Amino acid sequence: MKRYLRLTEYIWMILAILCAGVTAYFFIMKNEDNGTFAMMVTLFAGIMYSLRRRFNRHVERKLQEQEKMDGNGK
Repeated sequence: MKRYLRLTEYIWMILAILCAGVTAYFFIMKNEDNGTFAMMVTLFAGIMYSLRRRFNRHVERKLQEQEKMDGNGK
């Protein structure tokens, strides 16, 4: 499960970086309409990356606490 969570985090990060590049390209080419849309997609991808990262940290912390509790209970 940890591997899946980490993979989704990286996918959102790569998508955000890729969208930022596309956004810059559209604005350089003076295509403001497509650039604005690409900026919104970049913002969404960045938010999703942030949410996945926070969720992954929360899950990892819970797993560490559970391992600590299991280790002390024996």
